Amino acid sequence: MHFERGSIADALFVYLDGEPEPESVAALEAGFMARPWVCLSIGWENCIQMQYPDAKVFRRTLMKPLRRFRFPAESPLPEGCRLAMMDEVAFNTHPFGHGANYPSYGAFRAEGSGAVARRGGEVVASASSFLSLDGEVELDVSTAEDCRGQGLATACVAAMLRDCMARGLLVHWDAQNDISRHLAEKFGFEAEREYKVYWVAHGQR
Repeated sequence: MHFERGSIADALFVYLDGEPEPESVAALEAGFMARPWVCLSIGWENCIQMQYPDAKVFRRTLMKPLRRFRFPAESPLPEGCRLAMMDEVAFNTHPFGHGANYPSYGAFRAEGSGAVARRGGEVVASASSFLSLDGEVELDVSTAEDCRGQGLATACVAAMLRDCMARGLLVHWDAQNDISRHLAEKFGFEAEREYKVYWVAHGQR
């Protein structure tokens, strides 16, 4: 949505650019509440901070994309856990939402990559491409809450990145917190820039 001085772009996040004006602020409030907002200009940053002083603020780190990676020493998986590349069965369950942006498993295998850790028949950790475009992928990684701190995320990421490196894919990593950032750094990623994400609930002022 483009206005005389400001703009609102709706992608995975809602990106706010230019200078806010009454029409653009009204449009933001009418159609994009309870969505993650990223301010690309000082004008919008000041506007959001003044209009919504109680907004939740999350800090993320955009890492520099890589094609080649540094791999940490492997550690044994917890007893009962098994690591594998994401197969069609796992893909169809979309663990942690992974794979949901691909129309089919065939498209995922052709354009993306992923690995899962199973405990019994359940996927308890997964690293997967969230999006793919022209030989580039966005990495996302998740672990079940009761399985965290056991090295499962590291193992899944390592398996996925080995596949990506063998295929020449450029990997992007947008770390949503310090845990994700530190995991990325294990594999040689470096921080490119930090940014804020604002979250405002319906009716919040």
